[in-house]
Amino acid sequence: MTDTTEKKQFRVLEKPRQVHNADVLFDSNVIRANSPLAERTLFGLTDLLVEYPDQGDIWFSLLSLYEMLAPRKPARQIAVLTAFQNLYRRFGERVKFFGPGRFSSIRCEWESAGRVQSAPANAIDKLVSDSIAKGELVAELKAAREDWEAAKAELRKEHDAKVARCRAEYESNPVFRDEIKESLVQFGTEKALDQCDDVVSRLLVNVLNRPADDVRLAKERPSSFNCTWTYALLTRLADFSATLTEEEREKNFKRYGRLLEFDQNDFIDAYVASFGGKCGMLITDDEGLIRKLNAIHDAHPSIVRLQGFTVEDAFIAYNPPNGRKRDRTKQNP
Repeated sequence: MTDTTEKKQFRVLEKPRQVHNADVLFDSNVIRANSPLAERTLFGLTDLLVEYPDQGDIWFSLLSLYEMLAPRKPARQIAVLTAFQNLYRRFGERVKFFGPGRFSSIRCEWESAGRVQSAPANAIDKLVSDSIAKGELVAELKAAREDWEAAKAELRKEHDAKVARCRAEYESNPVFRDEIKESLVQFGTEKALDQCDDVVSRLLVNVLNRPADDVRLAKERPSSFNCTWTYALLTRLADFSATLTEEEREKNFKRYGRLLEFDQNDFIDAYVASFGGKCGMLITDDEGLIRKLNAIHDAHPSIVRLQGFTVEDAFIAYNPPNGRKRDRTKQNP
């Protein structure tokens, strides 16, 4: 649960939020290897989470780790990797890693009755330690990061081509323009899943080797497919944001505020958030992702469990689980 008594302190948090699943997912972008203040705030938040074991498990995604290690000089990679290890080791046996694969959590929903599978933390920690000791990425960590960079380049190419087609269609076809307007209206209703069921159908066929019609199973029991729908809803919002020009957003979609602001990594954010679709909190410094995620959560809390918070907002507003109040006499970092 979060407390917003002093709203002026917050970067994104706009109201008190109740979190109904204790597990927490950390995005890799919270790592700031060259910012002592950011690190102190991050460690202040981790101290709170460690203090209350009933907060649940603490998750990191391997994909998010590879994204954090995007092409850069080895010295910089190792500095970030060291900061990352300092973070996850603070949680002891409660730390877990999603992965491997972009759709590992979604696959579990369809193939393992929703039981989330985690990569062994000891194996990940050994790869991280070996890389730090050698001063460069080694073994599977190096290979997996390179594989992700290649895959991401292809994904971006496909995404850019889709955006170009959608923008051309939007400019030339008034029916398509009206469909997007109506679809956005339906995002806040019980018909929201109809606006992105095609995303799920393609995922079923292309990734899970299942019939496209199996999307009906996810519609019948949406709360059993939190990861699937988190991915699909965020993907569709990313499509809308990329299709609309800045001028068009200002002219015809101003009512949505910053929800439809475009970022080139919006489609990647859908992967990041879907890993933790069954968690309660996503800790990230991506404000655009937080706005989109919280908007679809607030419209469909039974479908989307995950809510987003910046490190600073979570640290200031955090209250422990089960209705307890935190001691706020302690000094902030």
